[in-house]
Amino acid sequence: MNKKLQEITDETIKELSKLEIVLPEIYTGIFFAKAKELNIEIDEQDKEQALTYALKKIQDMKYATEESASTLKTHIQKARTAIIQKNDVALKSIEDAVTALEKKIIDLQENLYIDELTQNYNRRWMYEKFLNIEKFKQNGLFAFIDIDNFKSVNDNYGHLTGDKVLKMIGSLLRKVENASAIRFAGDEFILISSDYNLNKLSRLLEMIKHNLKATNLKHEDKIFNVSFSFGIIKYTKDANFKEIFKKADDLMYKNKKSKQ
Repeated sequence: MNKKLQEITDETIKELSKLEIVLPEIYTGIFFAKAKELNIEIDEQDKEQALTYALKKIQDMKYATEESASTLKTHIQKARTAIIQKNDVALKSIEDAVTALEKKIIDLQENLYIDELTQNYNRRWMYEKFLNIEKFKQNGLFAFIDIDNFKSVNDNYGHLTGDKVLKMIGSLLRKVENASAIRFAGDEFILISSDYNLNKLSRLLEMIKHNLKATNLKHEDKIFNVSFSFGIIKYTKDANFKEIFKKADDLMYKNKKSKQ
């Protein structure tokens, strides 16, 4: 299965994981909505491959979760016995086992919160970390970032090269200290921070953009450059996410049009 199709499927799985009941119609609806969001055409063969992949991945996660829950239950029972018997050796063994289990659970959580391609946080993590029912939990800055002419990168140099560009930009944004870098969708990223003022974060993103644009990227014998546009807006606690997103999006498009 190609990477774009896998990306749509993974995003669909993450949306499905929020639901208690999943029907085939719900899966199909979310899947095609994600495909449309990423501007990717899907045929019947792609849909069948994606469904097979999704079912396997959901089943693997289900087994891993059930196994972890069962293991934890066993450790709790052993701990009770060890406490009653005052068996320090058994308690130490249980402590080590629980520590290992905690790591496994963290790995499972990362599978839900980390974008597989770029290794940035995904939108689900952002919703849970910063929002409470569509409203921000605290004050901060919201930067919306969109790669310029990304479709032409895919069209001229191929999707594998496009993936490399996404990984590179994702990595650059992750290096911004005291900020959370999120891959929102396709070639769109978000930075959220409460440790910068608007001018400082704007200057920082301008510097990253300038250095990126000055870097020659190579595909076979062709040299090309990439850049991005961004919009930054300050938000306050209880501000509506959709309203803040819309304002940042509008500022990003103004930034993009100013280059034309």
